[in-house]
Amino acid sequence: MTILKLRRFFLISILTLFSLVLSGCWNIKEIQDIYYVAALGIDYKDEKYIAYVQLLDFSNVARLEGARPDKQPPIWIGRGEGITMTEALNQLYKDAQQRLFWGHVSTLILSNKLLEQDIKSSIDFINRYREIRYNIQFYATNESIEDVLKTKSFFTLSGLSTILHETNESYKQRSYIQPIQFFQFIRDSNPVGQTAFIPSIKISTENWKEEDKKAPLLRNDGAVFIRNNHLQGWLSESDLNGLRWIDEKTVRSPLWIVEDDQPVVSIVLEKPKVRITPVITNEQVRYKINVSLQAGINENLKEISENKLVANTEKIIRAEILNTFEKGVEINSDVYRLGEILYRENPQRWNQEIKEKPFF
Repeated sequence: MTILKLRRFFLISILTLFSLVLSGCWNIKEIQDIYYVAALGIDYKDEKYIAYVQLLDFSNVARLEGARPDKQPPIWIGRGEGITMTEALNQLYKDAQQRLFWGHVSTLILSNKLLEQDIKSSIDFINRYREIRYNIQFYATNESIEDVLKTKSFFTLSGLSTILHETNESYKQRSYIQPIQFFQFIRDSNPVGQTAFIPSIKISTENWKEEDKKAPLLRNDGAVFIRNNHLQGWLSESDLNGLRWIDEKTVRSPLWIVEDDQPVVSIVLEKPKVRITPVITNEQVRYKINVSLQAGINENLKEISENKLVANTEKIIRAEILNTFEKGVEINSDVYRLGEILYRENPQRWNQEIKEKPFF
């Protein structure tokens, strides 16, 4: 055998040996063999945690443009319970037919009963679990979590096309209570004495029907407020009318000018600019709130002067801001997070107020 052939034989032998010891992707899983959890709900009853998961068929989401499935995609709901969150979730694995993947969870729902417990320890598992992301939507509810997760969308669209998973588009059209993500709640609820809130949802059959049958759909009905990881209370959407004028993320929100119980003008207000200034004296802390908005007339049912229109609009907005503040005080909640503003302006005075008063 010549030297050239010997080298070629040696090279082929080495390559063959390497190909045999390469591991490759022996444990690869096809995407259709994994169940993707889309939403997670947590309840608390009889001193046990109850975990609900929503599974959706993602093959109906990745459809061709213009194509639509012939029928409503099914929604699968899993339920497990245990004395800890880990035990409750492990119950789900017992009869899951494939691996559950948590990396696509887009929504977390907590029941009001759970929020009445120590919230920090209740969500500690979610906070630490590596697959669940921090940018998921965050909701509270007084409804059955199972019923909330079963709620479907219009037509034959996927269950992802509900406010449970997609909140921004409906909020852009009607801005009342800002959607909250999990990391925002963690950020806002950690500092001592600060207030965080979670939007609440309910099932409504008021406005829509599928032909002659009432359609259960999700809607935002208010928010729960948390301070020092304890539930302060719940305020309805109407109680929180003033919150939209203090939130600079408000896109657009409607307002009716009424005279003698008769509607006069429909106005749409947009893009509030807010400046809140603590006015500190020796005895107390007051706040000066300046709000400016862009406004447009949607519908004019009766003649009204521009000066009167502006004055009436300002009067209503001012009244709503004060009313929401007072509703928050009734449940010992700092709805506008005024305490945080004082903390950033004058942390020494803030610490003094927190020590002297259980609710600042």
